[in-house]
Amino acid sequence: MKYPTSLLRKLAIGISILTSLMVTSGLFGETDFTLPPGRAASPVSITVGPDHNLWFTEQAGQKIGKITTTGVITEFPISGAQALTGIASGPDGNIWFTDEFAGTIGRISTSGTGLRTFSLPANSHPQGITAGPDGNLWYVNEVESGNLIRGGFKIGKITVSGRITEYSTRINAGPFDPEDYAPSQIVKGPDGNLWFTNPQLGRQLTYIVGKITTSGIVKIYNTGDVPIAITSGPDGNLWVTENANVAKISTSGKETEYALTSGSGGWSGITVGPDGNIWFDELTTIGYVTPEGVVNEFPQQNYSTINYLSGIVTGPDGALWTVGSLTSNIGRVVTTGQLANTYALSLGSLPSWNTLGPDGAVWFTASATGTVGRIDTNGVITTCPLTKGSAPFLIVTGPDGNLWFTEQGTNNVAKMTASCAITEYSVGQKFAGLWGITPGPDGNLWFTEYNPRYNAIVRITPDGVMTSFPIPTQDAFAFYITKGPDGNLWFTEENAQQVAEINPSTGQITEYSYSGNYLIGPAAIVTGPDNNLWVMETPGTMCTKYGCAINYGAIAKFSTAGTLLAEYPAHFTTFLDIKVGSDGALWFPQFYPNGVGRITTSGVVSTVQLTAPYPLSNDLAFGADGKIWVAEENAGALGRMSAIGGNGDTIQATHGSPFSGAVASFVDGTPTATSADFTATIAWGDGGKSSGTIAGPTGGPFTVSGTHTYNGAGSYDFTATLHDNVDNATYQAIPGLAQVN
Repeated sequence: MKYPTSLLRKLAIGISILTSLMVTSGLFGETDFTLPPGRAASPVSITVGPDHNLWFTEQAGQKIGKITTTGVITEFPISGAQALTGIASGPDGNIWFTDEFAGTIGRISTSGTGLRTFSLPANSHPQGITAGPDGNLWYVNEVESGNLIRGGFKIGKITVSGRITEYSTRINAGPFDPEDYAPSQIVKGPDGNLWFTNPQLGRQLTYIVGKITTSGIVKIYNTGDVPIAITSGPDGNLWVTENANVAKISTSGKETEYALTSGSGGWSGITVGPDGNIWFDELTTIGYVTPEGVVNEFPQQNYSTINYLSGIVTGPDGALWTVGSLTSNIGRVVTTGQLANTYALSLGSLPSWNTLGPDGAVWFTASATGTVGRIDTNGVITTCPLTKGSAPFLIVTGPDGNLWFTEQGTNNVAKMTASCAITEYSVGQKFAGLWGITPGPDGNLWFTEYNPRYNAIVRITPDGVMTSFPIPTQDAFAFYITKGPDGNLWFTEENAQQVAEINPSTGQITEYSYSGNYLIGPAAIVTGPDNNLWVMETPGTMCTKYGCAINYGAIAKFSTAGTLLAEYPAHFTTFLDIKVGSDGALWFPQFYPNGVGRITTSGVVSTVQLTAPYPLSNDLAFGADGKIWVAEENAGALGRMSAIGGNGDTIQATHGSPFSGAVASFVDGTPTATSADFTATIAWGDGGKSSGTIAGPTGGPFTVSGTHTYNGAGSYDFTATLHDNVDNATYQAIPGLAQVN
């Protein structure tokens, strides 16, 4: 199973270790309600600056940070930043960094002044960066292709004056996926070349390291595991961390692997330590390997206050410095393996899941901060105290009129009233792997235990009495569960490639395997308005008679007979939830691209962008006001927007004569919406554009009409957009067709 790596998913792993088509797009806006303290810092990379301080990127916090060896932190906000990733000390005495979402390379002086950014070609996603032996900066660029199933990566160099040159690796890396894979890295090698990794290639079983000369000649070497972080060793070799190993690679490409034992690799950094050993971090611990290949990993309990370690460097004080991406802090480690100090950055509010509560407010959980709260339709926020370390997860309104949620940190299922009175029920076992929960048709709650040791669906009564029903397939990894249209509970088995149902009366489980084009795990599941089951399929491999390729994901439709009815390609890299909207369509968070998606019951997919930079849309709920409320984990906010979908009509016109009439229709899930809330624009397909007139009853549907004269006969695709003045959002309809005589 491929473990996920968003902040939410980092939490899931960290807790289990410590305590596991038609596509349209348009401008989209939202009204953001910040949940104090707002954004998390989420540092991911760290380096030593020319001023002998430690410098780091705050990926979610959109800042470049500096910390002295005595722990004094200074942060510099980066205007226009979205997802700051790699960082390096430049040959010009400046700090250089990458922004993988904005597609830029930036530099800033050690005094925090002189900020300048350089834009890369369209569809660029730069990650690792380093100073080369030629006086330039070199970086790895995950390049997004216009084709959903293709993509590549390039190695680029940028001069200190900003001149950019890029070289193709001629390797298809698949579509850009910033959530499930560690950033690519690059380092100056002992042979005067630049050496690089690309962990994203691991999903297609391509394990390589590469080198590029300063003249741009690329050579690739195969490895036995997925290389992640890379450094130049004191012994004249390259050293890399891998999923299950730390490896030595000679400059001729020969690999020697040394096994790790902690089982928490997959997102890490590596550096030469002050003692001449090669030090590396993992998710929850730190270790080192001697040049002779002797591995030593320190106990995970040494690092209980810093989690999801993602970068490490030797400081000028002779200590190791690391960053905790999940815990948003900086750690200083001495060569005996002890965590000497931690220095806090903003942990943020990190809202994870949300749901419509019994009181008409939207309720949310913040897993990393251990918070449950509510926001009413006026934006008034209230939070409720929880048990320390509870890590509340999925939240739903129960059939008893209370809020129910799973607690991954304490292995409890919790019940909470609208006045914040909480009752917790222990599942009675450690690290059960609590995830999904749903109200059942029988007046009880049902939840999943995905840990392979338990591998069960559990019923809990409103009074807390639990009954466990083992899943027949071992290691099924059942994360999501929903109430089906047939009176049964339906759940997905991501690892087993199955959907399944459980009869709430008998506890009988029936499993259905499926063989579609998308050979990927089923995740979030919901009953659609058409009484079918709708399932988000994780990004992975798509196979047809012409071969297999990497895809962004898909949404599948199943009947209650367990039959796969259809699969629709959809663009998302997070597959955490799918909900039925107030407009009669299904909506889902995307994370990347930066937005939410919509799919009709006939399979028409559209994607609409959020305006908040790098918010990480994690979940969504439909409020009592009919609007979508998006849990924006990185932004530390809930975003509010209308559930709007539009379709262009087919119209008939005569060239040279004015056409006047309806061209498109929109539905709006907000019951109080009126035509006066909107303005419309029509792009007629021949280069002409004009405003439209909106008509319709309160709550819609709304019709867009316009007038235009085509100068020539033919067929023209036209597009109507509707601007919502309430939430400052612009929605684009599926194009219509003008047939002009």
